[in-house]
Amino acid sequence: MDVDNGMLLCPTHDALFDKGFISFNDDGSIYISNKIDKREYELLNINKDIKLNFKREQLPYIKWHRENEVQ
Repeated sequence: MDVDNGMLLCPTHDALFDKGFISFNDDGSIYISNKIDKREYELLNINKDIKLNFKREQLPYIKWHRENEVQ
């Protein structure tokens, strides 16, 4: 287990992340799958302007998720 391979998200965003409907770019901005209709953003509490701060060590994991899990 690597402590850099994880992040805390609320239950809704965690489920969306695990299912590949959201991910994050290396700059921390959110990546939202086009399978989520923009009209559903409010219902899912998705803020398209959110930006997370990642440590350099987390970036390979975020990149892997984005390239392998996003729908």
